[in-house]
Amino acid sequence: MTVVLRCGSLRGGYGDSHVLRELNLQINEGDTYALIGKNGAGKSTFLRTVVGLLPILDGTIELFGRDIAELPTYQIVGSGVAYAPQEKAFFADLTVRENLRLGSLSLTDKQFEDALRRVKDAFPFIGGRLRQKAGTLSGGEQAIVKVARALLPNAALVLLDEVSEGLQPSVIDRVVQALSQELARRALTIIFVEQNVDFVMRVASRYGLIDRGQIVAEGLMSESDAASRIASHLSI
Repeated sequence: MTVVLRCGSLRGGYGDSHVLRELNLQINEGDTYALIGKNGAGKSTFLRTVVGLLPILDGTIELFGRDIAELPTYQIVGSGVAYAPQEKAFFADLTVRENLRLGSLSLTDKQFEDALRRVKDAFPFIGGRLRQKAGTLSGGEQAIVKVARALLPNAALVLLDEVSEGLQPSVIDRVVQALSQELARRALTIIFVEQNVDFVMRVASRYGLIDRGQIVAEGLMSESDAASRIASHLSI
């Protein structure tokens, strides 16, 4: 069993505010792991800390067996991590194609074109929008492009922050299908930050419940009580 990500007694946050408190977590190769909690529980803070956008205030993060405490974001991403943030993360005045290319700078032009064909197969509408300014896309379309951009570089670890938020069920179906295709195509580890119980039940193999910056429970999605435990945690 290969460990992709290991956090030990992790503390992180903003300035003097510790949002993550003694967080312990291990993600293994091939996991599709849903980190589930209410607003303010520390979900997005965790992902931003993993990619180096927020400092590690105490504790450790090991990525692919390497301590990343002192690494800048570009080196963390370059080691095989892709990150789709919750907030809008596009250059509005650039085209969809240009935004996708900026998310795949590690690829050669040929590799990018090959990856782009794969993404267009998963999300056919992208093929007709490549020359369109990203800022003119609808919220649902932007969410799909965000997922597509995270899948393009063939990263070993993909971090997806609330990608289903505000999406219509039909759009969520397309995202689930694309993720399933990608998981079938190659070895891939995904961490989802979510509150959408139906979405994570369809795509995740494991889950962790986070509260006040700590993992308070974990389990397998295949367990009979998984949905009820998750729903109960979100309703508390």
